Amino acid sequence: MPPISHVPIPWSPPGPTTQTNSISQWLLEPHPTSLTLIVSSTLGILQASAKLNDLLRISGPELHNCPCCHLDATPAMVCRHRTLFRDLEPYSETLLMRLGDGEPQPVRVIGFPIIEPDGRILLAETIRPLGPLRQAPRLVGQSATFQRHLQELRQAAATEASVLLHGETGSGKELAAELLHQQSPRADGPFIVVDCTVLSEDLFESELFGHVKGAFTGATSHKTGLMELADKGTLFLDEIGELPLSQQPKLLRALETGTFRPVGATKTRRAKVRVISATHQDLPALIQRGAFRQDLYYRLAVLPIGIPALRERREDIPAMTEHILQQIAAERPRAYRLGKEAMRKLLGYSYPGNIRELRNLLQLATALSPEGEIPAEVIRIPTHAPAAAAPECGVKLTDSAATAGLGLSPIELAERQYILDLLREYHGSRRGLAERMGISERTLYRKLKRYALNVPNG
Repeated sequence: MPPISHVPIPWSPPGPTTQTNSISQWLLEPHPTSLTLIVSSTLGILQASAKLNDLLRISGPELHNCPCCHLDATPAMVCRHRTLFRDLEPYSETLLMRLGDGEPQPVRVIGFPIIEPDGRILLAETIRPLGPLRQAPRLVGQSATFQRHLQELRQAAATEASVLLHGETGSGKELAAELLHQQSPRADGPFIVVDCTVLSEDLFESELFGHVKGAFTGATSHKTGLMELADKGTLFLDEIGELPLSQQPKLLRALETGTFRPVGATKTRRAKVRVISATHQDLPALIQRGAFRQDLYYRLAVLPIGIPALRERREDIPAMTEHILQQIAAERPRAYRLGKEAMRKLLGYSYPGNIRELRNLLQLATALSPEGEIPAEVIRIPTHAPAAAAPECGVKLTDSAATAGLGLSPIELAERQYILDLLREYHGSRRGLAERMGISERTLYRKLKRYALNVPNG
């Protein structure tokens, strides 16, 4: 490998593909919403995708020839870009970058070499935020129920106590967690989201605590854990009820002591984090069944806060609908207007899927309204067919009395009915249902098993 040159490469704006920049331009142009950097062998930034420039509120020339680690929030002991040009091996790392409003953001970066037709070797780095980019969360509502909830969140934000958010699926638990963080004394620190639905026993320690190079097969580089990334900020444990029982003591110890040890490391590390958890499950019931540790529950639920379901604040539906339609319109070349009958139809529905279901209904309605006027007939409210109709979509249920033996909470009963309705709509397709609900097929399988809904994979 020849020594790295220090001759700056001229900047060229994204444009028609040419013989000299075809691969880098192919990476930037077809994916305008991606966050991508192209780094030259001089260790300077050559180009950035349009979305990244917009996010940083700068133009292409302003980033040109900036140091390759210009966006990193904390300096690294070893430059990942220099290492790639030396070894020509791809990398994947978790780190903090200054994006959006300039505050540190947790991201996953993936870098790989590309060889241009003229023989130049460049580095392409894709950036994937591990949580929402820092901006004020928009919680919409004027109802008395919502205002009481908002006041409760603001009071909790001022403390350092652990908060447990409990609410139905789609009720806005993550938005509430963001508000707690951004109105807390830790607002200048990172907000790190941990999706407990994907933390299997094999992944838990590596994801949460990190690992050192060579710790196990495939550990080709050092990885910073999510807990360390959350230092001086907030660690949000989403769907904490899904965390495997075998991993709960490890989490409890880390939260109580503030110390942890990356996989393969010999020394412990320390992180000061404020913990917010969220679940749609009845954790006390899980404790009774031996599926959740009581000591971990007490550590997480110092301040338990319930998230009201959408049906408990129906008067907020018009304002929320307008807000969602504005968000949809921002991505399309037209505005949308909801007719009175369509609004009446929305107000008459119970929304077992809460805000997420309202958004899904409006996404479909706008897709069926090319002129922008949304009539009532395109508001596709799910029909609640009797349980006897279930076999039409391949769903096999226990008898109607069997649900009483499942020990379901009212929230879980509502979610069971919601899943059953969607199973009929998607003709039993797990893949389609998981995409509609915004969860993994693995999580959906656990829910089907929990709710005694046996459906063939599709």
